Amino acid sequence: MKRIGQLLIVLTIIVVSACSDSVTREADLLFKEGKYKEAITAYDEYLATKPKDVKSLYNRGRAHEELGDLNKARADFERVLSIDADNLNANLSMGKYWYNQKDFTKAIYYFDKVIEVDGRVSTAYLLKGRSYHQQGEFEEAKKNYDQAINFDNKSADAFLYRGALKVAMNQSRSACNDFNRAKALGAADAADALAKYCK
Repeated sequence: MKRIGQLLIVLTIIVVSACSDSVTREADLLFKEGKYKEAITAYDEYLATKPKDVKSLYNRGRAHEELGDLNKARADFERVLSIDADNLNANLSMGKYWYNQKDFTKAIYYFDKVIEVDGRVSTAYLLKGRSYHQQGEFEEAKKNYDQAINFDNKSADAFLYRGALKVAMNQSRSACNDFNRAKALGAADAADALAKYCK
């Protein structure tokens, strides 16, 4: 009788686990399809039983972000970081959050966390460069744009922003080279920059 009871407990755990997995798979699928409200509802259901599931917390935060609810997005990213302080995605998202709030010092802190965990993340260097650029710290900005390009030489935005920085630093010829590269890589604003600065 005791063995039957133990077997029932094990079967119950397996069934609950399988249901949870299907809920999170459904939530992920809804997110990929751009059905963010429905994805949030599914993540809420899943997180009610697994509140520390980092992937689901992060994805729910991203869904909130896509819907423009930045405070809820931030809360989820911060919860992820309270569980896993080195989470690359959550640190990057928090850096973007503070960049958009124009708090560049906080943004740089989070981009530095990403670089500390994995020094090859081109996006972290690009956004750190943009943060320094916004603060008028041109040499630091250039170093970070250079690093972004070192790790991803197909980053149209890195070439575009480095070109804009070089214009401000009176390095017109080099800026035009960057704008041309950005245009070749598909940067939407590169043609305007070329028309304006590279006649």
